[in-house]
Amino acid sequence: MLEVIINLSRIIFIILAIYFTYLCYKLYKLDDGSSNKKTTSKSKNMLKKEFQKSYYQKSQRIILLSTHFLGYMILIGVSTNHKLDLLILYAEQVVFFMAIWYILSKLYKHNNYLMWNASLYLMCISFIILTRIDYNIGYRQFYLAIIGYLVGILIPIFIERFSFLEHLEWVYIGISISLLIMVNFIGTEKYGATNWIFIGDFSFQPSEIIKILFIFFLAAFMKNRDKLIHVVIASIPSLTLIILLVYQRDLGTALIFFIIFISIIYISTNNPLYYLGGLSSGVIGAFIAYNFYGHVKNRVEAWLNPWADIDKTGYQIAQSLFAIGAGGWLGHGLTKGMPKVIPVVTTDCIFAIISEEFGNIFSITLIIIIMIFFMSGIKIAKNASNNFYLLLASGISCTFAFQTFLIIGGVTKLIPLTGVTLPFISAGGTSLMMSITMLGILEGVHIKNQKGGANEVENKKARKK
Repeated sequence: MLEVIINLSRIIFIILAIYFTYLCYKLYKLDDGSSNKKTTSKSKNMLKKEFQKSYYQKSQRIILLSTHFLGYMILIGVSTNHKLDLLILYAEQVVFFMAIWYILSKLYKHNNYLMWNASLYLMCISFIILTRIDYNIGYRQFYLAIIGYLVGILIPIFIERFSFLEHLEWVYIGISISLLIMVNFIGTEKYGATNWIFIGDFSFQPSEIIKILFIFFLAAFMKNRDKLIHVVIASIPSLTLIILLVYQRDLGTALIFFIIFISIIYISTNNPLYYLGGLSSGVIGAFIAYNFYGHVKNRVEAWLNPWADIDKTGYQIAQSLFAIGAGGWLGHGLTKGMPKVIPVVTTDCIFAIISEEFGNIFSITLIIIIMIFFMSGIKIAKNASNNFYLLLASGISCTFAFQTFLIIGGVTKLIPLTGVTLPFISAGGTSLMMSITMLGILEGVHIKNQKGGANEVENKKARKK
């Protein structure tokens, strides 16, 4: 009977994912990003849109809980040692989802349903697949998510109320450089990069925290600057951070920092030459890294031909490709894959095991959901109250998009593997916490827009005239 349920679940998971993705698209189309106007009465069109938003977001909640229920019932059914533990964990996670939705509805009247529900759906998939791989990893991911969302839900309050955040550019970069220098002295090597700090049993990646501080620095510094001299000044501390990351062999994060830099510089100056110049220098940097770092050369050669050394350098990418291909369009079914044969499967290659067990159609829906998440972030940026919030929301949205591209491109052999995590899905404490933090920042900018912040600049100009 359990085998029949697992086989049927393949289709059910896909149908639910497709419908959830469709609802994301509908919510995206309904959100015009404009601020609310104080009126004594609401038009029929406004009431209709509010009803549709409420219906879509409630439908997403039902789909999320249905997916979560089906996934955990299968895990409980096949488990031999953790049935009761899994049942308790399932109940706790249901309470978690319900609590987040309740707190959001009470704190923020105009919260972005799309982005919060999308992140929670991705977290739901993370809980299921990580618990399926290793109960202890899934358990840890859940409790990190509790901390992350409790912090993330409060962040919009700070973004909305504290305008001085846009005047602390040198504080942000000073803390960032100091942290990275500290890593050189007390950092611990893991997976070939010296980018971890251990304090007893607790460990974290400073580069994940610095990533957000770096976005704040560039947004604050470039908010009203678009001259060449400003770009040069911004590039000096930015290049310092990137060099420190390269020295620590954290090349995947260094690449993300570089893309953040050229993206924000391009958006703030509207000069494509800076972007093209940045990409050209990036190609040169990649060539240098290939020749001076052995593990970079190994990854590039494994990317070009993983079959040449399939037992060593090409093993990880080969196993990822086998998993994606074996899953096919519909997948083998939850618990029917072989995640343990893929190295670092819970972080670098989580997308491969999702494709193997849930199927490629399901995986494509996850990509589309993240794409809509990115476009929603860009829409928030376009309606921001000033250039600081525009650059801040743009930088965060681009970070989500490029990080997703790196990890999915790596496991599908589109680009060499870089060792970064898939937002909201991969295991990892610091990475998960910072993804939720960035979501909270986007929500803060969104709330400023909804409360009329989008008209502040225009109103000031009108008063001057």
